[in-house]
Order: sequence, then C-alpha cells, then structure tokens
Amino acid sequence: MPGVAELAGEEVREALRLLGRRDVPSNRAAAQRVLREHLRASGSVRATLDQAPDGARDAFLTLAQHGAVTVESLLGRGWWGRGALPPPLDWLQRRGLVLVGTDGLLYPSDEAREGFLELTLDLAPSQPTTAPARVEPAQSVVIAESSADLDRAVAVPGAALRVVAPTVAVSERSPTAVLAALRAAGVETADDLTVPASSREPALPVAPEEAVGPRAVREVLARAVAESRQVRLQYFASSRGGAPTSRVVDPWRFADDLVVGYCHLRGGERTFAVDRIGRARLLPSMIEHTAPPD
Repeated sequence: MPGVAELAGEEVREALRLLGRRDVPSNRAAAQRVLREHLRASGSVRATLDQAPDGARDAFLTLAQHGAVTVESLLGRGWWGRGALPPPLDWLQRRGLVLVGTDGLLYPSDEAREGFLELTLDLAPSQPTTAPARVEPAQSVVIAESSADLDRAVAVPGAALRVVAPTVAVSERSPTAVLAALRAAGVETADDLTVPASSREPALPVAPEEAVGPRAVREVLARAVAESRQVRLQYFASSRGGAPTSRVVDPWRFADDLVVGYCHLRGGERTFAVDRIGRARLLPSMIEHTAPPD
C-alpha cells in the first residue's frame, strides 16, 4: 500500500500543519519522518478521526478494515480521478490518512492504517507465546458477528474494550456504560432490534421503534421530544448522494421539519433536517442532556 513517501514536500508539510504540529521541517525527508512518527503514535489517528466531518471517519474505517476501494463505492457517486478528492474524503487526504494509488483506487496510508490498527486491535507481536497467564478484571463481554464489526466497537474510546478473540472483546466498564458508549458512537447492538413505528399502535416504551419515510420520521421525532427519549438517526449530512452517519441524539425541539438536540456522535448541539434523515429509531433510553437555557 502507498504511504507518506508518495507525498510531495508541500503535501507533507500541509498535513503536519493540519494535524496540529508546530515543528514542521522545511526539508522534505525530515517532514516525512515527522509525519510517519505522528501517524504511528499511539492514539494519534483515532484522536484525529474524532474531529473528522460527517462521513470521513466511516470512510477511513472501511479502508482500514477492507483495503483499497473506489471513491464511488464510498460516496455513491463518481469521481474523475484527478486533483483533490471530493468531500469528505479530501479532509482525510489533506492529513495524509488516505492516498490515491496509480490504479485510481483509494488507499489508507500505510502509516495511518498501522497506527490505527495497532491501537484498535491491541496487537502485541513482540510478546512471546510462552508468556505466563494473566488474570484481569472484566465486567462486560462484547460478542460480534465478525471481526470487522468488533473493530468498530473496539475503536469507541468510551467502551474501553480489549480484544481477546477474533470476535470477542472485554471491558472493565459496566454493561450499561459500554452499551451507552457504543450507541453514542453509532455502533448498533442486539438491544437495538426494532419494531415498525405506528401512530395507531405505539409499542411499549421498552421496545425501540423504527420509522422510514418523512411522515413516519416526523411522528417518531415528535414523540421523542414529548417523551424525552433518545433517537438514533441515519443522517445524510450533505445530500442523499453522501455517506450516511448513524448517531444517537437527545432531542430538545422539533418544528418546521428541524429537530434540535444534543448529538452524542459530535458531542454538542446540532440541528437535523427531516429530508436528510433516512430512518429514525425511537429508543427506550431517556435523554441524558437537557436543552441549555435560552
């Protein structure tokens, strides 16, 4: 896979500036070395992805887990193959996290993928196989359908998960705390199994209800505000052609087809338009953040 060595000197220096580095060498070789060290540093890539715009983080996760793909497969629209990548991939490109190969495919840079996976999968290749057994505390066990699904869960900082098998991870945090962290990061769990939302026959409060289509979405959002319950939104931030994100929201107000509330994915107040919501899920959990005073 391509890496930092493929970048021009100014591209490397721009990446370092955008990553918040103040010590940006003017020499290309020295700048490349600093960028490599930054991307490989423990937690650096994950911290950068926490600030990524809508769709950028999911795109990098796809590349890190599955390798090279076309831009069209990530965004659902074409790209002419020259110049800067279309948003939100350009955000990743300018920071040296992704590169375009000579074959026209999009790759994660070697250094960014290495730094991300080393932390995410808790790899320790240098440990001898004959190391003595260790006993460590665990309050929660997460079992995934596939290793790719587990990777997404382990990448959530608040869950504090540690991989112990290809599809199993454990955490010292309580099941309630782990579940809340996974939901806030948009990772779906078995507890999220839903029934169709219906205005005529609402489900019991303990059963998540899912709505698809503007009319059903409006009904679910209105109920979420009235009942002070969280919702999970599949949201297209730019347009229907963009990559959707899954996020848990504490809804405060809903009027004029706009819902205002606390977005757990972005960690602050956000406004969401109904026409950009693919589906809305009314969760049994109550809101955790109340609206700030006017």
